[in-house]
Amino acid sequence: MTAPPRTVRPDLRRSVTAAAENRPGVYRFLGPRGEVLYVGKSIRVRTRLLSYFRGEKGGREAELVRTARNVEWDYVPNEFEALLRELRLIQSFRPRFNVRHRRRRRFAWIRLTPGPAPRLVATRAPRKDGSRYFGPFPASRALPRTLRELAHVTGLRDCPEKTPIHFADQLDLLGTHRTPLCIRGETGTCPAPCAALCTQGEYREGVRRVEAFLTGESDEVPRLLRARMTEASRAREFERAARLRDRAQRLEELQERVVEFHRHLHRLSFVYHIEGTRPGEDRRYLIVAGRVRHTFSGREAVHGDDPKVSPQRLHRILREPRDNPWTLSATQREELFLVIRWFRQRPGELACTRPLEELLS
Repeated sequence: MTAPPRTVRPDLRRSVTAAAENRPGVYRFLGPRGEVLYVGKSIRVRTRLLSYFRGEKGGREAELVRTARNVEWDYVPNEFEALLRELRLIQSFRPRFNVRHRRRRRFAWIRLTPGPAPRLVATRAPRKDGSRYFGPFPASRALPRTLRELAHVTGLRDCPEKTPIHFADQLDLLGTHRTPLCIRGETGTCPAPCAALCTQGEYREGVRRVEAFLTGESDEVPRLLRARMTEASRAREFERAARLRDRAQRLEELQERVVEFHRHLHRLSFVYHIEGTRPGEDRRYLIVAGRVRHTFSGREAVHGDDPKVSPQRLHRILREPRDNPWTLSATQREELFLVIRWFRQRPGELACTRPLEELLS
């Protein structure tokens, strides 16, 4: 059970010196009206708070101390929980002195549209429209260009969504003669379904190549570009070879970002146990697909009478469908990335995890 927050009013420094302990915790500087000015975390709360009073004159820390009227802090069992609570408080209060976590990061997804002739589109606002999404990852201005390059290599169109589609195996009673509606169709870099120059099956083959590329099942796309680059070099077309090399590198980087995220996410389903430094502070975190779904302490709690941690409740959590990242709220996505960063930066912590099934054994 978390101790009630300690409040410092008249003399911040003297009170922090007297009352704060060097334990993991989350602290809040409060303004004249009780508003939250800043939220921080530390594994040594006392040392961190006292450091604010040594801030350079005119600096941000000195301004914070000058503005604040109170400081509160809560102790938590470990650094992982401090990170989670700090994030949630910042997302909730949006303190003006915070920079990290306060601004909602912009994420991007790759959208493979539905319909007979799917397109690749970069988007920041996924929606339930039958599309397939890959991501998320930090938004990049270069993503639309990279997706156009991927479409060119795999044979997908990049024309407007409402472009009329007519496949070669589609019945046409009028025998209409159609011509490509863009330069890609004329030069052969697009299969031109607008002009019935490909069958639906041929176009779906390009969709299959894209899906295999974005799921990491195939490296056909960069291999094809590397082969073209080699041919251009042998023909002494060095500028073209350089463009193909750069395009291959961009697509390889894109594949690595998308695939690695989902592989890492898939691995982050387990029970994470952190031993406390004090009696009763052991914590176990039920993490499913990178999200902390429940926190509890002590093995006996799982089989106790608390409905929040009953075996029935845990079974329901484990049976729930795994949320796609694009269906999560902004705060849930931030927590997801926090958990991913935690284990990516501290791979040794994976030794403290156990399969989900052991939780109910």
